[in-house]
Amino acid sequence: MLNEKTPISGYTHTVFSEICTSQNCKNCDEWSQNVYEAYVSGDYDFNFVEMIRFDHDGYVLNEEVNNWAINYSILAIPNSIFDGDFERIVGSYPVLLPNALNSCGNREVADITADMMVSWLGEGTIQVDITIENNENTQYNGQIRACITEIVSRYDTYYGNPYHFGFLDYAFNKDITISAGGIYTDSTIWNGNDHYDNHGDDFGDIDPDNIQVTMGVINDNNGFADESVMARIGQNNPPNEPSNPSPPNGAINIDLDADLSWDCSDPDGGSIKYDIYFGPTNPPDQVAWKQTEKTYDPGTMEYEEEYYWKIIAWDNHNASSSGPIWSFNVRSKTVENQAPEVEIIKPEKALYLRNIKILPRFLRLTKIIGSITVEATATDEDSGIEKVEFYINGILKGTDTVEPYTYGWTRDGISFFGIFFIRAIAYDTEGKTSDDWMLVRKIF
Repeated sequence: MLNEKTPISGYTHTVFSEICTSQNCKNCDEWSQNVYEAYVSGDYDFNFVEMIRFDHDGYVLNEEVNNWAINYSILAIPNSIFDGDFERIVGSYPVLLPNALNSCGNREVADITADMMVSWLGEGTIQVDITIENNENTQYNGQIRACITEIVSRYDTYYGNPYHFGFLDYAFNKDITISAGGIYTDSTIWNGNDHYDNHGDDFGDIDPDNIQVTMGVINDNNGFADESVMARIGQNNPPNEPSNPSPPNGAINIDLDADLSWDCSDPDGGSIKYDIYFGPTNPPDQVAWKQTEKTYDPGTMEYEEEYYWKIIAWDNHNASSSGPIWSFNVRSKTVENQAPEVEIIKPEKALYLRNIKILPRFLRLTKIIGSITVEATATDEDSGIEKVEFYINGILKGTDTVEPYTYGWTRDGISFFGIFFIRAIAYDTEGKTSDDWMLVRKIF
């Protein structure tokens, strides 16, 4: 399982990921599942291709994949190339995946826009049409790799689970040049009956509902990907309806600084962006457009106000799904927090300490023989007690956070005439304090 989830924030482009795996690799099974879970979660804006290099017997499965792996000097497997090797993960380390994707997604890239359409021509044949727009004021030199993949691959892992987006062949694997402000277009017809893996099996049996073409646009200046795009055959499914709101619908006493969050996924496994509507009116106003993260910080809200919000999810085919209007109430403004109350109850105080002190101080003492346990009660009606500290002669000796609040004490210092000053300080959870004290004379 993916053991860290760090939602994206303002990716500059869709990250292009090529995952080198093999059917005879045990770790590739778990790693491929981690990558797929991150993809379908919608939390990371990326496309990926499983470049399955070796078969179960350790022989090269696909010559194009093997040439690609040699080009990137891949020795160990699994080996994941992100954005043309801007980031690389060697091995199966789920904790590294969010960082690699975020690092790529937040870097500066050339302003390139790509689009692609895939059409089914029948009998294992597809047509792939691409459009790439150079929005820069200088010429763009690069390479495109458009990978024909099976969404659920015909090739399985070491443990018999199917790979996802398993590579079959290239629709395009070529250099391109686009003039400043120019547009590049291209089209190809690919017949699976004419292409084979190294087992001699052709791809004429492809299912049009199981094909996705994923393309990366690679910049010649640095070898890194500036954009990626994917397309499928047939009708695109819109995102699932946003759900699981936080704060929950109808919630009350919500904190002033609460953030909004929700769940949403795409049935086709594509990336999702969100429009956010929020405010004290119903229906709420739109406050964010096409953001990628599934959280929103509305800032500090007003006491005793009811807020309304909804989410509209958009996939990369411009299909959308709207969630319902949710609402919640912010908590009431409370009176100022009051200090707690504390009293030392053990050892018991001498009678003279509880009444008017008319006798000399040295007579107003609780006399103790041997070791003692200091015990205090503490209450707070506002926020609750956080801790009670115990001081002997002004020196902190112990802290207790669970009632009854106690401190076990033996003589551990020198005091004039054996007289010790005991003090208990109670803290509430908002930092206010109060104290109680007593004098004891220890007789040993």
